Amino acid sequence: MAITGQRALLEELKRSAWARTSPVGNHANAWEFRKDRLGNLVRYGDYGNRKSPFGWELSAIEPRGLMGSAEGDNLQALHWRATAARTDAPVLMSQRAMSRVVEASPVEGVGSAA
Repeated sequence: MAITGQRALLEELKRSAWARTSPVGNHANAWEFRKDRLGNLVRYGDYGNRKSPFGWELSAIEPRGLMGSAEGDNLQALHWRATAARTDAPVLMSQRAMSRVVEASPVEGVGSAA
């Protein structure tokens, strides 16, 4: 799969998880700044940025060790510190990890040459 396709898939997973976050009261930019399920303030543009106080990552809702999957409906946006503190081996979707998921995908047309 081309890098462009991987980026598009990652963006789709990010937006799906972002849709499960909560708006921040009367914040002027209610789409950019949200709260994760633990109440941590996160910013969409700070995905994967562990140097930002608003950084966040994709993390499994149901841990993989408990039969959870890396599918979009099992991913949530979670502040990076909360993700780092989890003990259930969360799914971190970096570009490198994303390429491994896409390469291993059994879904028709994903990871194959068109």
